[in-house]
Amino acid sequence: MPTPIQYLLENISWYAPIYNISWVLFMVYAVTLPPLLLYIFHKIPALRDVQPPRPWQYHRQTFSYLFGAAFVIFSFRLIPYWIFNDKILHFLGGGIAIALIYEYFVLNFDLQKTGGIISLQKVIGNKSRHLLANLILLFLFSSFFSVFSELYEFISKYIAGFEFDSSGLDTWVDILANIAGAFVGYITLWFWKYGIKKA
Repeated sequence: MPTPIQYLLENISWYAPIYNISWVLFMVYAVTLPPLLLYIFHKIPALRDVQPPRPWQYHRQTFSYLFGAAFVIFSFRLIPYWIFNDKILHFLGGGIAIALIYEYFVLNFDLQKTGGIISLQKVIGNKSRHLLANLILLFLFSSFFSVFSELYEFISKYIAGFEFDSSGLDTWVDILANIAGAFVGYITLWFWKYGIKKA
């Protein structure tokens, strides 16, 4: 019977090292890139006028969403490959993490109250319209996030000299798995936060 430490070390290394690096980096930019984007919106007047983020005090209160995303990525990364293949890991781990990061942005850019370039203010009282609007925005956000992740995977494979799926099927399935997982994760989060409330 392996000890918890032995299990951790064995299962975190079940795939090629280049993928272990990519998952670590995914955790790092899940925690660091969203605050960096908020900082850019705070500092550049043109962006601040388009859609000002909430104050940094509020940002720190919502940082738990980013820690949650990093924890989800780390947790699902430990599941052995013979239980879940990488597409299911993209669906559950990547998708739920994307949903949490999206909610972080919704709260910090105050999309539910302000009248910026993107606003949920007029649909907040209608649950079905509110959910639909969020799913449309989530589709755009998760598409960007997934492409960013796949771009890193392509560069890392190229540098390491790995062979590629020339059909692009693997990349597209990864992106679709991320998007589908983000939808499932966000719908669950939405019903927990908004769906069970009267307003």
